[in-house]
Amino acid sequence: MLNLLSIIFLILTLGSIVYYLYSLYSCHSFFSLENKINPDFSPPISILKPLWGLETNLEENLTSFINQNYPLYQIVFCVRDKDDPVIFLVEELIVKYSQQDLKLVVIDRVIGYNYKVSNLANGFPYCDYDLILIADSDIEVKKDYLSTIVQPLQDEKVGVVTCLYQSFADNYIGIIESLGVAYNFIPNVLTARQLEGINFAFGSSILIRKKVLEKIGNFQRIANSLADDFLLGNLPTKLGYQTVLVNYIVKHHIEKESFDNYFKRQIRWFRCIKVARFKGYLGMIFTFGIVNSFIFSIVLYFNVLSLSLLLITFFLKLILSYNIGFKYLKNITIKNYLGLVVVVDFMQFYIWLIALFGNKIKWKNSQFILNQKGELIFLK
Repeated sequence: MLNLLSIIFLILTLGSIVYYLYSLYSCHSFFSLENKINPDFSPPISILKPLWGLETNLEENLTSFINQNYPLYQIVFCVRDKDDPVIFLVEELIVKYSQQDLKLVVIDRVIGYNYKVSNLANGFPYCDYDLILIADSDIEVKKDYLSTIVQPLQDEKVGVVTCLYQSFADNYIGIIESLGVAYNFIPNVLTARQLEGINFAFGSSILIRKKVLEKIGNFQRIANSLADDFLLGNLPTKLGYQTVLVNYIVKHHIEKESFDNYFKRQIRWFRCIKVARFKGYLGMIFTFGIVNSFIFSIVLYFNVLSLSLLLITFFLKLILSYNIGFKYLKNITIKNYLGLVVVVDFMQFYIWLIALFGNKIKWKNSQFILNQKGELIFLK
Protein backbone atom coordinates (compact mmCIF):
# COMPACT_ATOMS: atom_id res chain seq x y z
CA MET A 1 0.00 0.00 0.00
CA LEU A 2 1.31 3.44 -0.95
CA ASN A 3 1.89 6.02 1.77
CA LEU A 4 1.82 9.79 1.29
CA LEU A 5 5.55 10.05 0.47
CA SER A 6 5.39 7.31 -2.12
CA ILE A 7 2.29 8.88 -3.70
CA ILE A 8 4.10 12.22 -3.99
CA PHE A 9 7.10 10.67 -5.73
CA LEU A 10 4.87 8.50 -7.89
CA ILE A 11 3.19 11.67 -9.15
CA LEU A 12 6.58 13.33 -9.68
CA THR A 13 7.90 10.28 -11.55
CA LEU A 14 4.86 10.00 -13.80
CA GLY A 15 5.03 13.76 -14.37
CA SER A 16 8.69 13.40 -15.38
CA ILE A 17 7.81 10.68 -17.88
CA VAL A 18 5.17 12.93 -19.43
CA TYR A 19 7.67 15.80 -19.48
CA TYR A 20 10.33 13.71 -21.25
CA LEU A 21 7.87 12.55 -23.89
CA TYR A 22 6.63 16.07 -24.50
CA SER A 23 10.18 17.40 -24.50
CA LEU A 24 11.13 14.89 -27.20
CA TYR A 25 8.26 16.23 -29.28
CA SER A 26 9.17 19.86 -28.54
CA CYS A 27 12.81 19.37 -29.52
CA HIS A 28 11.86 17.59 -32.73
CA SER A 29 9.38 20.35 -33.56
CA PHE A 30 11.96 23.11 -33.04
CA PHE A 31 14.93 21.52 -34.79
CA SER A 32 12.74 20.64 -37.76
CA LEU A 33 12.26 24.35 -38.47
CA GLU A 34 14.00 25.56 -41.61
CA ASN A 35 15.74 28.91 -41.70
CA LYS A 36 14.51 30.66 -44.82
CA ILE A 37 16.83 33.45 -45.91
CA ASN A 38 15.37 36.37 -47.81
CA PRO A 39 18.37 37.87 -49.67
CA ASP A 40 16.48 41.14 -50.08
CA PHE A 41 16.15 41.61 -46.32
CA SER A 42 19.46 42.65 -44.78
CA PRO A 43 19.02 45.84 -42.73
CA PRO A 44 22.21 47.26 -41.17
CA ILE A 45 23.08 46.01 -37.69
CA SER A 46 25.09 47.49 -34.83
CA ILE A 47 26.80 44.81 -32.72
CA LEU A 48 27.55 45.65 -29.09
CA LYS A 49 30.38 43.59 -27.57
CA PRO A 50 30.91 44.07 -23.80
CA LEU A 51 34.48 43.02 -22.93
CA TRP A 52 36.36 42.39 -19.73
CA GLY A 53 39.71 40.62 -19.66
CA LEU A 54 41.26 38.07 -21.98
CA GLU A 55 39.00 35.03 -22.04
CA THR A 56 39.51 31.61 -23.55
CA ASN A 57 39.20 31.67 -27.35
CA LEU A 58 38.47 35.41 -27.27
CA GLU A 59 40.27 36.36 -30.49
CA GLU A 60 38.52 33.59 -32.43
CA ASN A 61 35.18 34.59 -30.91
CA LEU A 62 35.52 38.24 -31.89
CA THR A 63 36.89 37.42 -35.32
CA SER A 64 33.87 35.26 -36.05
CA PHE A 65 31.65 38.33 -35.62
CA ILE A 66 33.95 40.47 -37.74
CA ASN A 67 33.90 38.03 -40.66
CA GLN A 68 30.22 37.87 -41.50
CA ASN A 69 28.62 37.33 -44.89
CA TYR A 70 26.40 40.35 -44.45
CA PRO A 71 26.35 43.62 -46.40
CA LEU A 72 26.36 46.28 -43.67
CA TYR A 73 27.17 46.00 -39.97
CA GLN A 74 29.41 47.55 -37.35
CA ILE A 75 30.91 46.28 -34.10
CA VAL A 76 31.26 48.47 -31.02
CA PHE A 77 33.68 46.95 -28.50
CA CYS A 78 32.88 48.24 -25.01
CA VAL A 79 35.53 48.26 -22.26
CA ARG A 80 35.34 49.87 -18.80
CA ASP A 81 38.93 49.78 -17.55
CA LYS A 82 41.55 51.73 -19.53
CA ASP A 83 44.19 49.25 -18.26
CA ASP A 84 42.30 46.16 -19.41
CA PRO A 85 44.62 43.99 -21.58
CA VAL A 86 41.72 43.24 -23.90
CA ILE A 87 42.18 46.76 -25.33
CA PHE A 88 45.41 45.70 -27.05
CA LEU A 89 43.68 42.74 -28.69
CA VAL A 90 40.83 44.93 -29.95
CA GLU A 91 43.27 47.51 -31.32
CA GLU A 92 45.10 44.76 -33.19
CA LEU A 93 41.81 43.53 -34.68
CA ILE A 94 40.86 47.08 -35.74
CA VAL A 95 44.17 47.40 -37.61
CA LYS A 96 43.96 43.91 -39.08
CA TYR A 97 40.39 44.38 -40.31
CA SER A 98 40.66 48.06 -41.23
CA GLN A 99 38.07 47.62 -43.99
CA GLN A 100 35.41 46.78 -41.40
CA ASP A 101 33.46 49.25 -39.27
CA LEU A 102 34.98 48.52 -35.85
CA LYS A 103 34.95 50.90 -32.89
CA LEU A 104 36.57 50.70 -29.46
CA VAL A 105 34.81 52.54 -26.64
CA VAL A 106 36.61 52.81 -23.29
CA ILE A 107 34.41 54.50 -20.69
CA ASP A 108 34.43 53.80 -16.94
CA ARG A 109 30.93 55.15 -16.24
CA VAL A 110 28.86 52.84 -14.00
CA ILE A 111 25.06 53.07 -13.99
CA GLY A 112 24.32 50.10 -11.73
CA TYR A 113 25.65 46.96 -10.07
CA ASN A 114 25.59 45.02 -13.35
CA TYR A 115 28.85 46.18 -14.94
CA LYS A 116 28.09 44.39 -18.20
CA VAL A 117 24.97 46.53 -18.61
CA SER A 118 27.02 49.65 -17.83
CA ASN A 119 29.39 48.58 -20.60
CA LEU A 120 26.49 48.22 -23.02
CA ALA A 121 25.02 51.58 -22.02
CA ASN A 122 28.39 53.26 -22.60
CA GLY A 123 28.67 51.77 -26.09
CA PHE A 124 25.05 52.35 -27.12
CA PRO A 125 25.47 56.03 -28.22
CA TYR A 126 28.06 54.85 -30.77
CA CYS A 127 25.60 52.50 -32.51
CA ASP A 128 24.67 53.92 -35.91
CA TYR A 129 21.88 51.55 -36.89
CA ASP A 130 18.31 50.74 -35.87
CA LEU A 131 18.99 47.09 -35.05
CA ILE A 132 21.16 46.36 -32.00
CA LEU A 133 22.79 42.98 -31.52
CA ILE A 134 24.10 42.11 -28.06
CA ALA A 135 26.29 39.02 -27.79
CA ASP A 136 28.56 37.92 -24.95
CA SER A 137 32.30 37.78 -25.52
CA ASP A 138 32.48 34.00 -25.02
CA ILE A 139 30.33 33.32 -28.10
CA GLU A 140 31.57 32.12 -31.49
CA VAL A 141 29.41 32.12 -34.62
CA LYS A 142 29.48 31.05 -38.27
CA LYS A 143 29.52 33.40 -41.25
CA ASP A 144 25.77 33.02 -41.90
CA TYR A 145 24.90 34.14 -38.37
CA LEU A 146 23.68 37.68 -39.04
CA SER A 147 21.82 36.78 -42.23
CA THR A 148 19.96 34.03 -40.34
CA ILE A 149 18.95 35.64 -37.07
CA VAL A 150 17.75 38.87 -38.70
CA GLN A 151 15.02 37.14 -40.72
CA PRO A 152 12.20 37.15 -38.11
CA LEU A 153 12.41 40.96 -37.98
CA GLN A 154 10.68 41.12 -41.36
CA ASP A 155 7.58 41.00 -39.18
CA GLU A 156 7.14 44.39 -37.46
CA LYS A 157 5.48 42.65 -34.51
CA VAL A 158 8.79 40.96 -33.66
CA GLY A 159 10.85 43.13 -31.34
CA VAL A 160 13.55 40.68 -30.22
CA VAL A 161 15.31 37.67 -31.74
CA THR A 162 17.41 35.29 -29.65
CA CYS A 163 18.99 31.87 -30.08
CA LEU A 164 20.26 28.87 -28.14
CA TYR A 165 23.87 27.96 -27.53
CA GLN A 166 25.89 24.82 -26.95
CA SER A 167 28.87 24.88 -24.61
CA PHE A 168 32.39 23.62 -25.23
CA ALA A 169 35.15 22.98 -22.70
CA ASP A 170 38.35 20.99 -22.25
CA ASN A 171 38.22 20.70 -18.45
CA TYR A 172 36.05 18.49 -16.27
CA ILE A 173 34.03 21.30 -14.65
CA GLY A 174 33.35 22.82 -18.06
CA ILE A 175 32.31 19.45 -19.46
CA ILE A 176 29.82 19.02 -16.62
CA GLU A 177 28.38 22.45 -17.43
CA SER A 178 28.20 21.71 -21.15
CA LEU A 179 26.33 18.50 -20.38
CA GLY A 180 23.91 20.45 -18.19
CA VAL A 181 23.24 22.85 -21.06
CA ALA A 182 22.54 20.02 -23.49
CA TYR A 183 20.76 17.56 -21.18
CA ASN A 184 18.63 19.99 -19.15
CA PHE A 185 18.75 23.61 -20.28
CA ILE A 186 17.95 23.17 -23.99
CA PRO A 187 15.05 20.71 -23.53
CA ASN A 188 13.64 22.91 -20.74
CA VAL A 189 13.68 25.98 -23.02
CA LEU A 190 12.18 24.17 -26.00
CA THR A 191 9.45 22.62 -23.88
CA ALA A 192 8.59 26.06 -22.49
CA ARG A 193 8.56 27.42 -26.04
CA GLN A 194 6.12 24.72 -27.14
CA LEU A 195 3.84 25.28 -24.16
CA GLU A 196 3.73 29.05 -23.85
CA GLY A 197 6.01 30.65 -26.43
CA ILE A 198 9.17 32.65 -25.74
CA ASN A 199 9.17 35.69 -23.47
CA PHE A 200 12.86 35.77 -22.54
CA ALA A 201 16.24 35.97 -24.26
CA PHE A 202 19.79 34.68 -23.82
CA GLY A 203 23.03 36.62 -23.61
CA SER A 204 24.44 34.45 -26.38
CA SER A 205 22.41 36.51 -28.90
CA ILE A 206 19.89 39.30 -28.44
CA LEU A 207 18.90 41.16 -31.60
CA ILE A 208 16.58 44.01 -30.62
CA ARG A 209 15.12 47.00 -32.41
CA LYS A 210 16.57 50.26 -31.12
CA LYS A 211 13.08 51.75 -30.76
CA VAL A 212 12.01 48.76 -28.64
CA LEU A 213 15.08 49.10 -26.44
CA GLU A 214 14.26 52.76 -25.91
CA LYS A 215 10.60 52.00 -25.16
CA ILE A 216 11.51 49.62 -22.31
CA GLY A 217 13.72 52.27 -20.71
CA ASN A 218 17.02 51.49 -22.40
CA PHE A 219 19.85 49.88 -20.44
CA GLN A 220 19.14 52.06 -17.41
CA ARG A 221 16.02 49.95 -16.85
CA ILE A 222 18.08 46.80 -16.24
CA ALA A 223 21.26 48.32 -14.76
CA ASN A 224 20.72 46.67 -11.35
CA SER A 225 19.37 43.37 -12.68
CA LEU A 226 21.42 40.21 -12.79
CA ALA A 227 19.07 38.64 -15.37
CA ASP A 228 19.62 41.38 -17.96
CA ASP A 229 19.31 38.98 -20.89
CA PHE A 230 16.00 37.61 -19.59
CA LEU A 231 14.58 41.12 -19.25
CA LEU A 232 15.69 42.22 -22.73
CA GLY A 233 13.49 39.44 -24.08
CA ASN A 234 10.72 39.75 -21.49
CA LEU A 235 10.03 43.49 -21.20
CA PRO A 236 9.27 43.96 -24.93
CA THR A 237 6.61 41.22 -24.78
CA LYS A 238 4.82 43.25 -22.12
CA LEU A 239 4.59 46.08 -24.66
CA GLY A 240 3.01 43.78 -27.24
CA TYR A 241 6.12 42.80 -29.19
CA GLN A 242 7.10 39.20 -29.90
CA THR A 243 10.36 37.54 -28.89
CA VAL A 244 11.40 34.85 -31.37
CA LEU A 245 13.75 31.93 -30.74
CA VAL A 246 15.39 31.20 -34.08
CA ASN A 247 16.74 27.76 -34.98
CA TYR A 248 20.41 28.73 -34.87
CA ILE A 249 22.91 27.38 -32.36
CA VAL A 250 26.00 29.41 -31.45
CA LYS A 251 29.12 28.14 -29.68
CA HIS A 252 29.76 29.04 -26.06
CA HIS A 253 33.33 28.60 -24.82
CA ILE A 254 33.60 27.89 -21.10
CA GLU A 255 36.44 29.29 -19.02
CA LYS A 256 38.40 26.95 -16.76
CA GLU A 257 37.30 27.51 -13.16
CA SER A 258 37.06 25.85 -9.76
CA PHE A 259 34.06 23.81 -8.71
CA ASP A 260 33.29 26.41 -6.04
CA ASN A 261 33.00 29.19 -8.64
CA TYR A 262 30.92 26.95 -10.89
CA PHE A 263 28.57 26.12 -8.03
CA LYS A 264 28.12 29.77 -7.02
CA ARG A 265 27.48 30.79 -10.63
CA GLN A 266 24.84 28.07 -11.00
CA ILE A 267 23.17 29.22 -7.79
CA ARG A 268 23.04 32.76 -9.18
CA TRP A 269 21.53 31.53 -12.42
CA PHE A 270 18.92 29.32 -10.75
CA ARG A 271 17.89 32.06 -8.32
CA CYS A 272 17.48 34.43 -11.26
CA ILE A 273 15.11 31.92 -12.86
CA LYS A 274 13.25 31.55 -9.57
CA VAL A 275 12.66 35.30 -9.26
CA ALA A 276 11.78 35.77 -12.92
CA ARG A 277 9.50 32.74 -13.38
CA PHE A 278 8.63 31.25 -10.00
CA LYS A 279 5.90 28.87 -11.24
CA GLY A 280 8.18 27.69 -14.00
CA TYR A 281 10.95 27.20 -11.46
CA LEU A 282 8.74 24.98 -9.32
CA GLY A 283 7.75 23.07 -12.44
CA MET A 284 11.41 22.23 -13.03
CA ILE A 285 11.00 19.48 -10.42
CA PHE A 286 9.50 17.33 -13.20
CA THR A 287 12.65 17.72 -15.29
CA PHE A 288 14.67 15.71 -12.73
CA GLY A 289 13.07 12.42 -13.65
CA ILE A 290 15.99 10.19 -12.71
CA VAL A 291 16.12 11.74 -9.24
CA ASN A 292 12.34 11.45 -8.75
CA SER A 293 12.17 7.84 -9.89
CA PHE A 294 15.23 6.86 -7.85
CA ILE A 295 13.75 8.31 -4.65
CA PHE A 296 10.45 6.60 -5.48
CA SER A 297 12.35 3.29 -5.77
CA ILE A 298 14.00 3.83 -2.40
CA VAL A 299 10.66 4.61 -0.73
CA LEU A 300 9.16 1.39 -2.15
CA TYR A 301 12.30 -0.67 -1.45
CA PHE A 302 12.98 -1.17 -5.18
CA ASN A 303 9.86 -3.21 -5.85
CA VAL A 304 8.77 -4.17 -9.37
CA LEU A 305 6.65 -1.04 -9.93
CA SER A 306 9.33 1.41 -8.81
CA LEU A 307 12.12 -0.34 -10.72
CA SER A 308 10.00 -0.42 -13.87
CA LEU A 309 9.34 3.32 -13.67
CA LEU A 310 13.01 3.95 -12.90
CA LEU A 311 14.06 2.09 -16.05
CA ILE A 312 11.44 3.86 -18.18
CA THR A 313 12.50 7.26 -16.86
CA PHE A 314 16.18 6.56 -17.35
CA PHE A 315 15.59 5.24 -20.87
CA LEU A 316 13.58 8.32 -21.89
CA LYS A 317 16.16 10.68 -20.40
CA LEU A 318 18.89 8.85 -22.28
CA ILE A 319 17.01 9.12 -25.58
CA LEU A 320 16.32 12.83 -25.02
CA SER A 321 19.95 13.57 -24.14
CA TYR A 322 21.29 11.53 -27.06
CA ASN A 323 18.97 13.22 -29.55
CA ILE A 324 19.95 16.71 -28.44
CA GLY A 325 23.67 16.06 -28.03
CA PHE A 326 24.30 13.96 -31.12
CA LYS A 327 21.35 14.15 -33.51
CA TYR A 328 20.61 17.88 -33.23
CA LEU A 329 23.80 19.50 -31.93
CA LYS A 330 26.18 16.88 -33.38
CA ASN A 331 28.47 17.45 -30.42
CA ILE A 332 30.85 14.50 -30.09
CA THR A 333 31.90 15.54 -26.56
CA ILE A 334 28.33 15.30 -25.33
CA LYS A 335 27.99 11.89 -26.97
CA ASN A 336 31.20 10.64 -25.35
CA TYR A 337 30.01 11.65 -21.87
CA LEU A 338 26.42 10.49 -22.26
CA GLY A 339 26.89 8.13 -19.32
CA LEU A 340 27.17 11.14 -17.00
CA VAL A 341 23.51 11.97 -17.55
CA VAL A 342 22.71 10.57 -14.09
CA VAL A 343 25.43 12.61 -12.38
CA VAL A 344 24.27 15.80 -14.13
CA ASP A 345 20.66 15.16 -13.12
CA PHE A 346 21.55 14.77 -9.44
CA MET A 347 23.90 17.78 -9.46
CA GLN A 348 21.31 20.02 -11.10
CA PHE A 349 18.63 18.82 -8.72
CA TYR A 350 20.86 19.65 -5.74
CA ILE A 351 21.53 23.15 -7.12
CA TRP A 352 17.82 23.63 -7.83
CA LEU A 353 16.98 22.63 -4.25
CA ILE A 354 19.60 24.91 -2.69
CA ALA A 355 18.56 27.86 -4.86
CA LEU A 356 14.90 27.33 -3.93
CA PHE A 357 15.56 28.54 -0.39
CA GLY A 358 17.06 31.98 0.10
CA ASN A 359 17.79 34.93 -2.16
CA LYS A 360 21.44 35.74 -1.42
CA ILE A 361 24.05 35.49 -4.15
CA LYS A 362 27.77 36.11 -4.42
CA TRP A 363 28.92 37.88 -7.56
CA LYS A 364 32.34 39.37 -8.34
CA ASN A 365 33.53 39.19 -4.69
CA SER A 366 30.42 41.01 -3.43
CA GLN A 367 27.25 39.74 -1.80
CA PHE A 368 23.78 40.77 -2.92
CA ILE A 369 20.15 39.99 -2.29
CA LEU A 370 17.83 39.44 -5.24
CA ASN A 371 14.53 41.22 -4.60
CA GLN A 372 11.16 40.26 -6.08
CA LYS A 373 11.91 42.28 -9.22
CA GLY A 374 15.20 40.46 -9.77
CA GLU A 375 17.18 43.56 -8.85
CA LEU A 376 20.45 43.45 -6.93
CA ILE A 377 20.58 44.91 -3.43
CA PHE A 378 24.13 45.31 -2.17
CA LEU A 379 25.03 43.64 1.15
CA LYS A 380 28.81 43.78 1.37
